[in-house]
Amino acid sequence: MEKDLHREFALHVYQKQNFSDNTLDDAQLETRCPLDNGRHDCTSIPTRFSVGHLDRFPLELISEVLLHLDIPSLTRFRVLNRRTMELVNSIRQYTAIIQHCPNIIRAIVSIQADAFDCGTLFRTLCTIQCSTCNRFGDHLYLIDCRRVCYFCFTMRPEYLPLTTREASRLLTLSAMPHAESGIKSSRKLLALSNPPSILSLPGRYCCVKRDGILQRKRIQLYDRQTLVQSLTGDGLPRQDKFTGEPKRFMAIITAPILLNGGRQVDYGLFCLGCWDETAEETKHFRIKYPTPGISEHIAKYGPIVEKDMPTIPPRFKHLSKDQIMP
Repeated sequence: MEKDLHREFALHVYQKQNFSDNTLDDAQLETRCPLDNGRHDCTSIPTRFSVGHLDRFPLELISEVLLHLDIPSLTRFRVLNRRTMELVNSIRQYTAIIQHCPNIIRAIVSIQADAFDCGTLFRTLCTIQCSTCNRFGDHLYLIDCRRVCYFCFTMRPEYLPLTTREASRLLTLSAMPHAESGIKSSRKLLALSNPPSILSLPGRYCCVKRDGILQRKRIQLYDRQTLVQSLTGDGLPRQDKFTGEPKRFMAIITAPILLNGGRQVDYGLFCLGCWDETAEETKHFRIKYPTPGISEHIAKYGPIVEKDMPTIPPRFKHLSKDQIMP
């Protein structure tokens, strides 16, 4: 059905913008974090390779235990020997993620995003909606594994992570359960509370400039929503450049939808008729739709036709109902 929909609107949709947002998608992840999945034959494992006491348990139970490991830990476990590689490769959810979106695994390992497990990642990839609005969430916020759309991760305060200094300042002794334990350092309190965080990659981030803004050092970034009681008052950023703020882009990567238990994938589609539109609530060139949703969008706003004034390349628009000839 989805292939039929894609063919029906093939001339009016596209999958990838012709400009870069300078997120983790543009961080040369294949070079920085090469994966060996598919390179080794684990069909015949010599008896000298084992996982110790874990071999006493049935494979189904082992797989369930491994699903509760975060991706960096699961990756380290996988490379211990050929038996552990076989066990991890047998996890259906992990295999689906590797097959359809390996760059997400690369990004998680590279930035040390360990606040969520493999099962949570798979379940999130099987969802569609942005976690803070009703649009398609075509990105992942990797500090705590949330689906998010472009408008939310560039504008909402919860997606502007905190540096160590900012996070430490927000932590007060009165707000911490360990205030009576004699811990006086806010940084020690931060380490003790262990909120979701990542270690960013050096690179260019944000979409204000064509090539982004260069960040030379790795920065520890903490999830704002975990550390502040309210996203108002002191919880709001003191300075926020929104689409020009590199920290907003350091934990972001595009994410497809996994369908049918991970056997199929939907990368989503942009509407060519909205190429010049900037109405955020209705039509906007930044809004991406799941493949079935694109037909609903075109049905709502009208068929797509070439604009009256010819250009190279050609530009398109939606034809409203009152413009359609009877």
